[in-house]
Amino acid sequence: MHSEKTENMASLLEQFVHNVRNLSSQGNFRDLCDVLHKSQELLVKNGQHLDTVLEMLDLQQHSLAMLEVLSVKLSLPPPSAPPTSSNQQAQNIDYQEILFTQVQEFITGCVGEQIRYASDTYAELCHNVTKQLIEA
Repeated sequence: MHSEKTENMASLLEQFVHNVRNLSSQGNFRDLCDVLHKSQELLVKNGQHLDTVLEMLDLQQHSLAMLEVLSVKLSLPPPSAPPTSSNQQAQNIDYQEILFTQVQEFITGCVGEQIRYASDTYAELCHNVTKQLIEA
């Protein structure tokens, strides 16, 4: 049952990426914003797979989707190491560094024409990154 559920989630994420690619290639960014908004719960439930989703997207073509995925990643707690792990703190630091690098690359390379459709989400992303950097 568990593997069936995992496969279903994987296919839902693949469908998400497929929809993003199609709507982006059509330049249909308003509809894409709707799809992204409706997909938030899917992304949150699959937080452990968001890096894979990011790898499947191209920053120049899919800036809106990458913005949504990074926003969700920032809202989630860092993945926890097994309780016996003595390097959980180091793992959390590595996770934060990777996340901040992803956000930095996104901010410097995203396409403004797409981001203007989700300027509130972009501002929220920047605010959350700043907040986490201050707390770090």
